[in-house]
Order: sequence, then C-alpha cells, then structure tokens
Amino acid sequence: MIARMQATVATHKPDRAAMTRDMYALASYLMRTANVGTFNTIAELDLSFTQLKALCALEMDGEERSVKALAESMGVSLPAMSRAVEGLHERGFVERQEDLVDRRVRRVRLTDAGRTVPQALNEARLSALQELLSSLGDEEAAALEHALGLILQREEIAAYRPAEKRARA
Repeated sequence: MIARMQATVATHKPDRAAMTRDMYALASYLMRTANVGTFNTIAELDLSFTQLKALCALEMDGEERSVKALAESMGVSLPAMSRAVEGLHERGFVERQEDLVDRRVRRVRLTDAGRTVPQALNEARLSALQELLSSLGDEEAAALEHALGLILQREEIAAYRPAEKRARA
C-alpha cells in the first residue's frame, strides 16, 4: 500500500486548493471535538481569559517576563495584566519578584502549579486526537503515519510534538 502511495505521489501534481479545504475540514473537526474537553478544563480552572493567555504565554516562553512585557505581548493594558497576575499569584500559579536592576519592574514566572494549566489544556486536545486515531482503520492509520512522517521532518513543525509519556511501573 505504501509503495503504491509513493508511486502515486511521484507522478501526481497535488491540488493545493483542494488540500487546503481538506486540511481545513480536518483541523475544524479536531478543534471542535477538542473544544469540549478544553472548555471543560477551562471551566474547572475558573480563570479569566487574560489569566489563561498569560499562563500559556509564560509556558511558551519558558522564562520569566516583566508584567509590562507580558501585557504588551498580549495586547492587554498594564492594569488588566497586573490584576490578572495578582490573581494568578494568589492561586500559586506564578511567582512575582522585583527586578534586580529596576525595583519598579515586577518580574513573573510560572510555578510548577502554573505549568499544569497549559499542560491540562494540551491533554484535552490530545484526547481528541487519540479518539480520532483510535477510530481509523489500519490502512488509514498507515497512510496518516506515512504522511506525518514526511511532514514532521520539518523541524519547525516537529518542535511542537509533545513529549512521550512514560509508562507507569
């Protein structure tokens, strides 16, 4: 099957407009199925949208940032971000400290508890993918595995691959 697919790919000029529509259909399906779990997770956390964005931004950067830089990067006013960070600090999701050079600046970084929030959102999304993949037949799964193998050779895409979970002993 894979050899036949490779031969077809070598002689076939892809219809990129059709592929765009098909990818959109797949992405829309995945987003809609993942949204239920993601929104349930968000509701359980009882965080504002600004707080969620801040946690995800801090997790994505992997380093501390000033409250002002965080506000600017997200297009939020400094007072709104200060309130959001205060609430996150009260819940133990972020640590705040004065900048060593400029005491007027407050620097923020995620705590271990704060890292669990973006991870919980990602787990909800991964659950939807697992459901889709478990519904595929062997031929569909093999074809998808082959296509993903080719696409994930691109480092900028592969960088988003989640770490493998280790089996519990």
